[in-house]
Amino acid sequence: MKKLIVPIVFIPLGVIFCNAQQSINASGGNSSGSGGSSSYTIGQIDYSSKGSPVQITEGVQQPYEIVSLAVSEISDEKNISLYPNPVKDVLFVDFNEEKYANAQYILFDSQGRTLKKGIFTQKKTELDFSTLPQSVYIIQIFQDSKNIKTFKIIKK
Repeated sequence: MKKLIVPIVFIPLGVIFCNAQQSINASGGNSSGSGGSSSYTIGQIDYSSKGSPVQITEGVQQPYEIVSLAVSEISDEKNISLYPNPVKDVLFVDFNEEKYANAQYILFDSQGRTLKKGIFTQKKTELDFSTLPQSVYIIQIFQDSKNIKTFKIIKK
């Protein structure tokens, strides 16, 4: 009788590596209030080896800020129309039934720089956008030095 000896060989088909955040925290938690919520950790170090030199930063949770641009207006009920929006060359500002006496405007670019200032002399006024590049603009309309309406304008 013959005996057959079959050796059993284990060949790994592949090696799987997993990377995940690891940290040893001294303290941490979640906080919330009327302004929002935040999670925090204290006493941890994170390092990144992408590129050269190696970067060492405090904490795995890196900060970021969400900022919203808010402007207070006198009333949302002001019936002022701006058209067409998106604009190509000429933007019409129509006060409809509103009084336009002492009304002024300031036009800002997307970085907040003042581009134009002017005074409305008619109930319906044309603003020239033909020389401006394609972008998003903000126009604030003031009356008696108070902001009555703010619009976002898209230039094609």
